[in-house]
Amino acid sequence: MRNKSDMDTLSDIFFDIYKKAQISGQIYQVEDFKSKNILFFNGEYSYIHIFQGSNFNVQCDELKMNEELNDGEVLVIPSRVKHSIEIIDNKKSDFSVITCIFQLQGAYGSMIAEGLPKYILVPINPIGKVAEWVPMTVAAIKLELGNPTLGSQVMISSIIDLLLVWSIRFWLSKATEMHKSWILALSNPSLSRAIFLMHTKPAQNWTVEVLAKETHQSKSKFSKNFNELVGTSPINYLKNWRMKLAVKYLTESNNTVSQVAELVGYSSQAAFTRAFVQTFGCSPKKFLEHSINK
Repeated sequence: MRNKSDMDTLSDIFFDIYKKAQISGQIYQVEDFKSKNILFFNGEYSYIHIFQGSNFNVQCDELKMNEELNDGEVLVIPSRVKHSIEIIDNKKSDFSVITCIFQLQGAYGSMIAEGLPKYILVPINPIGKVAEWVPMTVAAIKLELGNPTLGSQVMISSIIDLLLVWSIRFWLSKATEMHKSWILALSNPSLSRAIFLMHTKPAQNWTVEVLAKETHQSKSKFSKNFNELVGTSPINYLKNWRMKLAVKYLTESNNTVSQVAELVGYSSQAAFTRAFVQTFGCSPKKFLEHSINK
């Protein structure tokens, strides 16, 4: 069980990255299953499904998911994957699935997506009670959909944002160390310090030795802890973050390749280009040309 201090540290760093991700959501559909028994989703978006009034089966081959969802439960699928929802009991009345979609784009959105599990299921509790925030979320969504007025889309986007944060908080409260993630690693004070430094000062010449010293650990202990909780080495994590920022700087600014290399911590354009090719399979210039011609 994580203590309050650990959770506060996790919350501060996570929120800083989350708000920069500029996540936006909207209602995709409200399906009452009167004309069909099954829905198919092609994986264009990240999804939040809210299940109302009946039992449903959700399947996704890519995630090896075959879950039965009940009235009041919520399913968040951050990854863009094909999946289906089939109603199990269509003899009940007044049942539906509210589907919201959201975008996880850019350097910060991509980091959020990588830190989350394949899916988050917010179930009813053992005595059949739904999470307290689900009914008021559904009520707010239905109110905006039923009486659209000035600012309704902004309200719905904010409600979906809250729904996503509540779901992530639920996952964080229940997650075990079996799941490797930079988000969960934030609850470790030493690792959260290292992750904070890499995210806020990507241009600095970070090495495992320097990061270990910053976190008051030996080099071997720091590397071991980082690998065990995050699922990759500190240097690979740093490279991944730098490459995400590099794409942001290349596509959203007028910086030259040489300037971007310096911004993300590479002492030479050649070293930066090698790392970029290893990550994306093409040079920064080719990547930029392709993004412009899209």
